[in-house]
Amino acid sequence: MYRSRAVLLAMILLGGVVAGLVGGAMARLIHWFHHVTASGPLHPVLAAAAGGVVAGLGWWWLRRTRPVRSVEESVTTDTPLPLGRTLLDALLQLLAVGSGISLGREQAPRQSAAALLDRFSRWAHVDEAHRRLLVAAAAGAGLAAVYNVPLAGVLFTLEAMPVRRSWRALGIATVMSGVATVTAWPLVGNRSVYQLPDAPFDPLVLWVLPLLLLAAVSVARVFLTMMRSAHGWKVVDPRWLPLSVGAATAGVVTVSQFLPGVTGNGEDIVRTALDPATALPLLLTLLVVKPLLTAGSLGSGAVGGTLTPALAVGAALGAGAGALFGAGPETVPVLAVLGAAMVLAVMQRAPLFAAVIAWELTWAPLWTIPLLLPAAVAAHLLGRLNPRRLRR
Repeated sequence: MYRSRAVLLAMILLGGVVAGLVGGAMARLIHWFHHVTASGPLHPVLAAAAGGVVAGLGWWWLRRTRPVRSVEESVTTDTPLPLGRTLLDALLQLLAVGSGISLGREQAPRQSAAALLDRFSRWAHVDEAHRRLLVAAAAGAGLAAVYNVPLAGVLFTLEAMPVRRSWRALGIATVMSGVATVTAWPLVGNRSVYQLPDAPFDPLVLWVLPLLLLAAVSVARVFLTMMRSAHGWKVVDPRWLPLSVGAATAGVVTVSQFLPGVTGNGEDIVRTALDPATALPLLLTLLVVKPLLTAGSLGSGAVGGTLTPALAVGAALGAGAGALFGAGPETVPVLAVLGAAMVLAVMQRAPLFAAVIAWELTWAPLWTIPLLLPAAVAAHLLGRLNPRRLRR
């Protein structure tokens, strides 16, 4: 018994260190990919197309015989995650996102950390129930490390991953996310991804919030429908992936020549939304164009996350609502954070995670927390209602 507990503790600590190193290294790597494609000798569109073609070739090689297994599959069954194939798939995601395709980078560190801990757990002969918990917690810790969001990493494990919620799961996820976050600090820094002013409470937020809630649920539902449609018509024949992924990446970067900020995972859109000087027409344009580009990117057969694109769309919506109702320059960023949390809550079906990651990414004023939590929960509940039943 004592040996099994010692092995489990060692795996938890090892998982945190591994997730931290993976998350930090991948954060650096994607910036390097972006720098190479953006500042190289080729025109940005040609460089993006080249990066997309290389990523498509890699996915063709991976999928020509069988699909890449997901972290969720390993958590719900005893299926191992092939280490080499999983890590290569993650690197191809970073290459595609760094080249400009409209997808999130957060899936790559999650699956890489999970695959490594799955391998270590099997080597250490950890029992199956704990192995599944460790793999799920490693996925959350990878997310925590790359964005410096330890609490969100814990909640991702408990809400978004298919694990049984228990005190043990909470303890494992908390320790692993904490260790991963601290381990990644030398690589990603101990600061929020986005900077917000320490804004005072504005009563206008309470008046705008109900309308923003309804708008966020509607936008998120449309976004979800587009993502599901993209999965339905995406390129599945691996032979076409170099062409389709290359074309999708070049297409996104072409649009960015006229509408800057639409490339990649949406970080530039969030920063635009947090700037109170951004004009309402630009915010509305980004609100429409980003989901279209993300759906097209998924339809090309590329692999990547939709978490950060959802945050970007929600932030643009919230900032647009602030601009529409004449909010002050300190209030617009707060509404952007609220919009991001609500859209993400519907998209991920994880309201607590959505509220916490929106706060941790921005270190918004503390008075926003009592608004973020109920707003995300309300959006989640409204998003699950069936419109057809409501009409009956």
